[in-house]
Amino acid sequence: MYGANAASAAEDQDAGLDVWGFLRRRKSFIIVFAMLGTGIGYMLFDRQVPIYRSTALVQVIHRHADRRMDILVSERDLKDAAFEIKSPSLIEPAYEKHQLSELTLLQGLPPIAAYDQIAGMTEVRTGLDNTNVVEIAVQGARADEIRQIANAIAEEYVNKQMENYKDARGELDALLMRQREGLHVELKEKEKEYNEFRERSGLMSDGKNPHRERQQAFLTQLATLSLEETAVKAELETLEEALNSGGSREAILMAIGKLSENSATGAVATRRIDDAANSSRNLDERMIPLLLEQKELEAKHGKDHPKVRAMERRIEFTRQLLQKFVAAEPATIDTPVTTDVPTDFIVIYLQSLRQQMQRIARERQDLETQAGEAERLARALGNDENEDRTRRNEIDRLTKLFDNASSNVSQTKVDAEMGGVKAQILAHARDGGLVYPRLSQFMSMGAFLGGFLGLVLGYLVEIADKSFRKPHEVIREFGVPIIGHIPFMTDERLKGGNASNGMDRTAVCVHQPRSRPAEAYRSVRTAICFSALGSSHRVIQVSSPAAGDGKSTLALNLSIALAMSGKRTILVESDFRRPKVHKLTAVENKYGIVDVLRGVAELDDAVQSTSVESFFVLPCGSRPKDPAELLSRPEYEQLIQVLREKYDYVIVDTPPILAVTDPTSIAPRVDGVLLAMRLSRHTRDLGRRTLEQLRDVGATMAGIVINGVEESDGYGYGSYRYSDYQYYYKSYDDGYGHERNAKEDYFSEDRSESIDADILL
Repeated sequence: MYGANAASAAEDQDAGLDVWGFLRRRKSFIIVFAMLGTGIGYMLFDRQVPIYRSTALVQVIHRHADRRMDILVSERDLKDAAFEIKSPSLIEPAYEKHQLSELTLLQGLPPIAAYDQIAGMTEVRTGLDNTNVVEIAVQGARADEIRQIANAIAEEYVNKQMENYKDARGELDALLMRQREGLHVELKEKEKEYNEFRERSGLMSDGKNPHRERQQAFLTQLATLSLEETAVKAELETLEEALNSGGSREAILMAIGKLSENSATGAVATRRIDDAANSSRNLDERMIPLLLEQKELEAKHGKDHPKVRAMERRIEFTRQLLQKFVAAEPATIDTPVTTDVPTDFIVIYLQSLRQQMQRIARERQDLETQAGEAERLARALGNDENEDRTRRNEIDRLTKLFDNASSNVSQTKVDAEMGGVKAQILAHARDGGLVYPRLSQFMSMGAFLGGFLGLVLGYLVEIADKSFRKPHEVIREFGVPIIGHIPFMTDERLKGGNASNGMDRTAVCVHQPRSRPAEAYRSVRTAICFSALGSSHRVIQVSSPAAGDGKSTLALNLSIALAMSGKRTILVESDFRRPKVHKLTAVENKYGIVDVLRGVAELDDAVQSTSVESFFVLPCGSRPKDPAELLSRPEYEQLIQVLREKYDYVIVDTPPILAVTDPTSIAPRVDGVLLAMRLSRHTRDLGRRTLEQLRDVGATMAGIVINGVEESDGYGYGSYRYSDYQYYYKSYDDGYGHERNAKEDYFSEDRSESIDADILL
């Protein structure tokens, strides 16, 4: 393929701009323009007006015990110092008090223009090294006068700082006093309005609504009655249900005494009721279970709870009932227990429960009437309640604000005595020192700009120069090895050769075998024969990117060099558009390769021998009208295979690759393609396009031969010098593309193939 070793070596080279090589080649641009810039810098320096600078240092320390003073005076970091110093409020008193109008720099200027002039000359720097120092610098053309301006501004700035603090302190005191007095007046007015409101309002002394209190009391009593009514109603319904269902009197009595909650206790209670009817035991002993239950309810709910009151009534009823039992039938221990309890007692108890329900209903109706009336009266005073609450809140708020304002007044007076400002001039301004212009700056800047301009111009020239400067650039650009460098052959040198054998004078391997060009062609032969692919590279196509690169001369001398080394070599003409092999070798062109491909002649009749042993030539013969199609036929490839078998090397001379498409048809059928190139500003683009076309058809590159090297360079790789030459794209196009000129182009004597125009190059 494309010289793998050469391609890998090219990858190791720098792909970008050769900086050091560029600087060596274009250093004259940099040096000349740098010197020119230095001279211009000196000329500009000599024309400048000198500028002097004088500086004064002022220290300003603010001792603010009250943070509110920071709002009214300059901050401690002096951020606004630059604006304050350059403001007309400070420059005007400095201009008037220190008689700056008499200075030469300001003479003839109106006051406003003078203020602007001073502000433009002044430069302020604050917070030097994180301190409270202000640097006031003035620049001007007169060293003594700028000193006076700087000192005047510094003194006025110190005075301004002292006045600012005094004014700020007085302003803060007056502000706080006005705030306090305003709050006091407003508070007194609100209190007066509130007293008048209380006099006409029906609220209590503490601002509460008396009817609202009565309503709450009635609602509480209603809740108590509801609980009591619920308990009595439940007991009444239970007893009535028991009577209606025909239950036993013992069970009814147990329900009346609340003895059903505990079965054991109920049994004891039943037994004690029976005993009460038959014996005279102590009544208190028989009431113990009910009394214990009463205590438990009191501990759980309180003495006034409806359940407790209901229990008290049951205990009282039970006591009365037992007393009646005892009185009716005195009981003894031996008296048998009877369960016959008089029904009148149960009826009386039910009647008492119904009377309680009626009483509760009357009390509820009375309480609801009173609660409704209280609610109506309370709503009538609702607006007064809201207004009272609003007025009291407003008075409380104003009282707090007034207390805070009074405290601020007292605290501000203390803080003002602890605070203050200290402003002084640390260093007065002196006669100014020269700051502009400086010779070193102008000359160094001129040299830098000039050198940079020279560098840019050199770079533009560099990128505009597309020629190759070193062989490795060719290898890196194309990825193909260079196998030879052919020196430039002048017309005078060619005339010195012996052309008696009929061959063209460009066959230097025959006419001048000891010359430098002949030795160069033999080195190409050696590179082909002894390369890694030498044994397989037997059919070699010789071409070039464009006309005038010397590809026919290379094909001729390479064929002769191979034949002189004992290799049977044949030079095949494949440039059917402008054939010249028969002229270069002085052979007969009656029959040629075109005739063989068309079957008109035999190969042996078309092949011509030359005066050089083992060197044969297959000329063009009849010129075809369809050269591209003829070269694309299978017969051409078969002919190449026949020649491969009969000869050691087959050299195929083809047209330039970029001129016509014929060479790309032949390239895939040969063992390798040898390109002849002349280094010029067009070589890079032409070579790249040529190799792209060869890569597209899958051709194998045998190498590149650099043609036209100046003999003064020999085989070195310094800076090549090449003569100008002309490309013949137009002549190829006219000759190949238009049938009307075919006869003139094909059968002319090839006037353009003179030694100077094509053969030599």
